[in-house]
Amino acid sequence: MDKKGGITGSIFCLCLLMLSLSGCAEETTLPSETVTIVDSTGRSVDISCPVERIVSITSAASEVICALDAGDRIVGRDSYSLVAPHLGDVPVVAGSSASPNIELILELDPDVVIADTMLSDDLRERIEEAGIPVIVESAWDATTVIKVVRNFGMMLDKEERAYEIIGFIEQYQYIIEERIASLEEANKPAVYFEFYKPYFTSSSGTPLDNLVTVSGGKNIAREESTRYPTASPEWVVERDPDIIISILSAAEDITEEMLKEAREEILSRQELNSVKAVEDDRVYVLCSAIRSGVLSIVGEFYLAKWFHPDLFEDIDPEEVHEELIQELFGQKLEGVYVYP
Repeated sequence: MDKKGGITGSIFCLCLLMLSLSGCAEETTLPSETVTIVDSTGRSVDISCPVERIVSITSAASEVICALDAGDRIVGRDSYSLVAPHLGDVPVVAGSSASPNIELILELDPDVVIADTMLSDDLRERIEEAGIPVIVESAWDATTVIKVVRNFGMMLDKEERAYEIIGFIEQYQYIIEERIASLEEANKPAVYFEFYKPYFTSSSGTPLDNLVTVSGGKNIAREESTRYPTASPEWVVERDPDIIISILSAAEDITEEMLKEAREEILSRQELNSVKAVEDDRVYVLCSAIRSGVLSIVGEFYLAKWFHPDLFEDIDPEEVHEELIQELFGQKLEGVYVYP
């Protein structure tokens, strides 16, 4: 057996062991017809069960719902929620949580609406005034996705499945945590990332900042006072990052050519020619589909291997991705998600 196959096989066996142990326990029964969820904003939201009709206007939450084998309950979605093939036939009621069509949502008469933190308080209140509870969750964040899986498992009466998913995620997270635990700050690369448009980045406590941190890197924008600042070329040059990452939206089918073009666009910026990441050819592109939700661990493995290739020489992130796609969604891995 080769070294790479042995490592991923061992991880998989550990996951199966954890699932078998969790399966020995009696599945939790909902104590009443009402479940109280404390969402990412700290609000307590009462949900009447069973939940049969869901409008999810955040793709990371839709991903969790589908992984919990409850994707058939989604009756309305945002334009990014396409993790399962059948969602293509579900009505689109929002471009994202920032721009929902309230009238269309109300027409669908959902039991609950699930959004992310881009949903404004005014829009949330309009939905709630119609008698529909709204849960605001940060399923985008690699550091909070386990809590989201647990909450949704309780709400959807899928607690046993939630335990299985959490077991898989935690086993993989442990591999990364163990290997980077002893790293000194000086040995963590300085990372600049951008998404949506050139030089648009994010600071401390944001999902991408957390993703970089748990993968063993240092976000050069971490100390910026603005949560989502637009940097300048001069600002990037001054901080001289070791690594540059471009995040591509998953709103459409990503091709290798698109990923390649995104990388070449950064390399063609004359103002960045002197930056260490460009000089050392450490510029990467990652599809946002693997940087959030239950698949965020895949993004963590890619980043960890880019940041610390010697520590993760025996890990193939694509193999991890294949295993998770099969386990969580019963699908085969298709498409490309990183470049190079």
